[in-house]
Amino acid sequence: MKIDRILLDIETQRDLFLPGGSCYAKEAAPALRNIYRLFQWVRANRIPVLSTVLRVRRQERGPLAAVPHCVEGTDGERKIARTILPRRVNLGLRNSTDLPGDIFRRYQQVIFEKRDTDLLAHARAERLITELPPATFVVCGAGVAKGIFQAAVGLRTRGFGVIAADALAGLGDDFAPMARLRMEAKGVVFATTEEIVAPRPCLRARPFRKGHMVRR
Repeated sequence: MKIDRILLDIETQRDLFLPGGSCYAKEAAPALRNIYRLFQWVRANRIPVLSTVLRVRRQERGPLAAVPHCVEGTDGERKIARTILPRRVNLGLRNSTDLPGDIFRRYQQVIFEKRDTDLLAHARAERLITELPPATFVVCGAGVAKGIFQAAVGLRTRGFGVIAADALAGLGDDFAPMARLRMEAKGVVFATTEEIVAPRPCLRARPFRKGHMVRR
C-alpha cells in the first residue's frame, strides 16, 4: 500500500477542545474548525490517520495543565466524535510491540492510548512508525509544547517529513512559542489548512538526506 501522507491527530479530546472542557480556551475554537477540515480531507482522499488519546489515572492531574484533564472514565476524556473514522482500530494502552498485519490496509485510523504525552515512548507506536515507508506527517491537535513537539521532533529525527497545520492548541503553555521555533529549526514546516487540503496544494514537503525537508 502506497502511503505518502499521514494525518497525526494528537489528543483531540473534549476536555481540550470543547466548551465546558476543563482546559478549554478560546484558541481551541479556530484550531478545531481546521481539525474538522483536515478530517474531511482524509475521509475524501482515504489518507491514513494515526491518533492518540491521553488517559490520565483518576488520582492524577495530567501532563498538560494545572487542572485535572482527560481523566479516564470522564466525559472530558472522550475523543471528539468528528475525529473518529468508521474503519478504525484502537490499540489501547498496552505497551508491547505486537501489531495487526497490514494495519493501514485493514484500517484507515489507528488509535493509541497513552498515559503521558510522548507518542514515540509507546512501543507499538514506535514500531508502526519505524516500519512505515518514507512519508510526510500532517500534525494537528493539542499540546504544542509537549505531545506535538515531541512527536514532530521525533519524526524528523527518524527522517519523516512533518507539516504542522494551523490546527494546533497550545493550551496556554508559556513554552509553546519556543517549541514552535525549535520545531522549525528541526525542519518542521508550518502551513495553513488551506495549503494542505487544496486540490492542487502549493505546499509540498518530503523527507530527503539526513531527514531535512524542502518546501516548494
